[in-house]
Amino acid sequence: MGDEPQLATAERDSRDPALTPSVNAVLLRRQLSEALAEIRTLRYTVAHQARLLEHLGPETHPAAPSVNCVYWLFSDVRRHERSWHLHWQRLQPSLRGLGTIPATEVTPNVWAKHLAARRHEEQRGGGTPSGVTLNIELARLKGMLDWAVEAQLIDFNPLRAAKRIQASDQRETKLSPADIDRLLLEAESLRDQRLSPEDDDGTRSKLLQAAALCWFDSMMRFNEARSMRRSLIQPNGDYRIPREHTKTDAGARTVTLTARTLEAIRAIPVVEDSDYVFTNPRTGKLLSYHTLRRWFRWTCESARLDAKTAPRDKRIVIHMLRHAGATAADAAGVRPGALQTVLGHRSHASTARYLHREGAESAHHVAEKMAELAHGVKKRKGPRRKY
Repeated sequence: MGDEPQLATAERDSRDPALTPSVNAVLLRRQLSEALAEIRTLRYTVAHQARLLEHLGPETHPAAPSVNCVYWLFSDVRRHERSWHLHWQRLQPSLRGLGTIPATEVTPNVWAKHLAARRHEEQRGGGTPSGVTLNIELARLKGMLDWAVEAQLIDFNPLRAAKRIQASDQRETKLSPADIDRLLLEAESLRDQRLSPEDDDGTRSKLLQAAALCWFDSMMRFNEARSMRRSLIQPNGDYRIPREHTKTDAGARTVTLTARTLEAIRAIPVVEDSDYVFTNPRTGKLLSYHTLRRWFRWTCESARLDAKTAPRDKRIVIHMLRHAGATAADAAGVRPGALQTVLGHRSHASTARYLHREGAESAHHVAEKMAELAHGVKKRKGPRRKY
């Protein structure tokens, strides 16, 4: 009987949740203990890393030149070269994005981040840069860093492992001889707006027509035609392109000007004290690149030739006339070796990029030539067998 009050009290205490710890509270205390242990371990790790960082020096030397500094020294050495404007033009985007970075830190990962931002930049002429343009910029930047290694400004080129973008460098626009005739016809309307129609003698149109024929008929490069000298033109139309006016050693070649090209050159007024064909009549100096390009773009827009442009090419450019001339000569049956020589290429692979052939057209051409060969070859009769 004396044990009954004690049993009742124990039963009452077991039913009271405030006096008996629950299972959730036990789990919570266990989780808090584990979290406290993890925090202590993390504190030990952070303290250890902090002690290591105190004795860790920077990977890049404080005196390492930046990309802008390398460019400044590079420009002093290469500024006198004829192709310097091409280096300058393609290096400017890299200098804007990576100029303040030390040259030894321009790794492929850094270039990839710059490339991602560069893809969304708008060009001066509209649109975003193509894959070919970005590959050229990478090649120019690699070349500058290679020069820095040779000049002992840096120990190695950190961008050497960077790879090019998979992009096609072949122009897709195909201009026909009829399109060139439209261009020449529209060039007759080119006038100097500063002069009245009575005072304008049509010198601009004559200069552009002669230049377009040099680019198309003779397949000359832009500067090869622009720097043409009258004293080097032979009576039969042969013209020896000097090495200083061409791109490579193979470009120093002899081209033959067509009859209509010679006629267009004779129509250009001769400027005193200037041997150049394409001379500014007002200043007596060689016509600038921007002047010829502005005249050419005006004529293309007036003739609506930009409608012939492939989507990837965006607009008609002067170099497309050289492509059109090579394609027309190939369609006329010119030997590939002769075409390579006239274009001034070192390899046939470079010439192949200029030939815009259609698959069906090439197949028909081969079939016709094989049929002519079959009809032209007589079957040889063998000796008769005697029995």
